[in-house]
Amino acid sequence: MTSFQSCRVCPLQCVFCAERIVTGVFNRRTNPVRIVTPTRLLEEVEAVARRYHLDHFKFVDATWNTSVEKVIAFCQEKIARGFTLPWEANVHAAFTSREMLRWMKEANCVQINMGCESGSPRILRKMRKGISVEQIIQVFDWARELGIERRGYFIMGIPDETVDDIKLTEALVERLDPQVFGITIVCPYPGTDLYDPTVHKAIDWSKTDEYANDFWATPTLSNADMKSWQKHLTEKFRHRLAWHHRVLEHPETIPIVQP
Repeated sequence: MTSFQSCRVCPLQCVFCAERIVTGVFNRRTNPVRIVTPTRLLEEVEAVARRYHLDHFKFVDATWNTSVEKVIAFCQEKIARGFTLPWEANVHAAFTSREMLRWMKEANCVQINMGCESGSPRILRKMRKGISVEQIIQVFDWARELGIERRGYFIMGIPDETVDDIKLTEALVERLDPQVFGITIVCPYPGTDLYDPTVHKAIDWSKTDEYANDFWATPTLSNADMKSWQKHLTEKFRHRLAWHHRVLEHPETIPIVQP
């Protein structure tokens, strides 16, 4: 398995995301979303698949489905080529339609990965996520009907988030019933709206991330509070955990690859 990138620049500006520091802030005129054509993209994927005998591939674009037309064009080209290798991609609920998912399924997409983030409408607005709880549920229901597996990304620690908000997230996970579940704690990477150079300047970013950090806290939730809730939710949905959580708990299971 390996990953590909099909576009640069995300049109969204979620407060916890550092994508803009890598590809720039979206601007329709000066920094638009730049998309690799379906033909060129599939030529690359097919060449890598042959050379490295891939069983599966994924797209790592922050928002793969910035355009329904782009998605459908890719799927139609993949089908026309008779290229059946299974794949997955990150999708945004606001840009997703049932027709888009139908084409993805026909092109052998086996899983969608979605930043659901929170079950609290209030917190979703504070994140500037651009989605509603209802949209998240609708997309998961469509994918379930079409036989596409679902991965849900969730996060806690947005300023002003409360325990009641986290409980809404827990309820949403139960409603969505994703095949893969993961919940992280805000990590204020440089480039995010949450980064404060006077506070976070000395952090060693090689040793901390959103899966485990010992410093992030808000006026309403301490770091210990968030870790306690993270532990509760990962234990409750243990049978659905993303591999990152399993590795954190059992590092001895990481395979050693000989040079």
